[in-house]
Amino acid sequence: MAPLPNTLAGLHQLSETPSRADGIPVDLEEELRVYGCQLIQQAGILLHLPQVAMATAQVLFQRFWFVSSMKQFCIKDISMGALFLACKLEEQSLRVRDLINVFDFLISRALHTSKSNPGPRSLELSGVVAIGDVRSMRKRLRSVVIFPTHHQPAGTGNGTSFTAHQPAHSIGRSRSDPTSFDYTPTSYFSQDFYDTKDALVVAEMQILKRLGFNVQVNLPFATMVNYLKLLGLTDAEHANGGGDTPTTMGSPPQPSFAQRAWSYLNDALQAPLYCQFPPHILACAAIYLTALTNRPEPLALPLRPKPWWVLFDAEEEDLRIISSTLLRLYDDSGWDVPEGAGQDHDVSDAKVTLASMGLASRVRDEWGGLVELIDRKAVRDWLDRQTSSEMTRSAK
Repeated sequence: MAPLPNTLAGLHQLSETPSRADGIPVDLEEELRVYGCQLIQQAGILLHLPQVAMATAQVLFQRFWFVSSMKQFCIKDISMGALFLACKLEEQSLRVRDLINVFDFLISRALHTSKSNPGPRSLELSGVVAIGDVRSMRKRLRSVVIFPTHHQPAGTGNGTSFTAHQPAHSIGRSRSDPTSFDYTPTSYFSQDFYDTKDALVVAEMQILKRLGFNVQVNLPFATMVNYLKLLGLTDAEHANGGGDTPTTMGSPPQPSFAQRAWSYLNDALQAPLYCQFPPHILACAAIYLTALTNRPEPLALPLRPKPWWVLFDAEEEDLRIISSTLLRLYDDSGWDVPEGAGQDHDVSDAKVTLASMGLASRVRDEWGGLVELIDRKAVRDWLDRQTSSEMTRSAK
């Protein structure tokens, strides 16, 4: 019996989400989606869950925001509820107390980090960019440019798809004082714990209700492996990065073609792509993008008598759309901030920096992500401030 197909969003749902109807800008909605998925991934790693459970949770999380608004529901509650529900769907045991403690730890750490080391996106959203902030941001950003890392197959419990080029023990800690954050788990008998537990149960019920109990999730990983085998991309020739450049003595081994394609599929979870395209199209797109970004030169795949993707019932237009959407998660390599930036108290200075930052970089863990807007009350307050500012400008 063939598995049920994935639920895909319609054109109207993609262009007019409930959050945008409530006045939340497109870029902010995208960033909050990315941040919620990163929370799920980080929590799953700390809970030692298999990648399939984390991937299913992120797909459910993305689907939810096509039928609900971020003004009405909390990013924190829905991400936690999605992971809780995904563990049931994938038959993974998970204690409610462990789930609550892990999310509480991640959010507490993010709040601590955002206060001591706020990122440019947080500064822009708060409307405060002090003199010289952009220049200091430029120096800080150059040392931690974000690139995709390469993953092992699902179930290995490896890290999240985005990591800064810095020692592993320092990731997610404040640069000013890496040891200053101390965390104490919430008491099992405290009111906060019971409130969070109630919010978790309500979030799970809301996901089921608003998705109409249609929570079938087919992931493209196994399909992609089959396609790679048919194309001969799993042999020894492509085991060392897929290029002709040999690995030098002492340098780390280069990831294989299959590992890099797998990594792109993992990273695509942070965009709504799994809600737009069926699994076989996503699998083809990962292979397509990996071949194009292969180093030292793009990898040529069969195009005659017909392009290779035709064999897998895909169209190049879809592959290009997925690839361009996925690349928006990553930083541009040649960006810089003009020397004159940062002379005035102008929020537009921060936009110069943000223009070349990928979506995943804007909510990176070492800046606390966008934890300031993880609660629906914070989102409503921000929308009220935006409305007041627009009314003030129009009055002038």
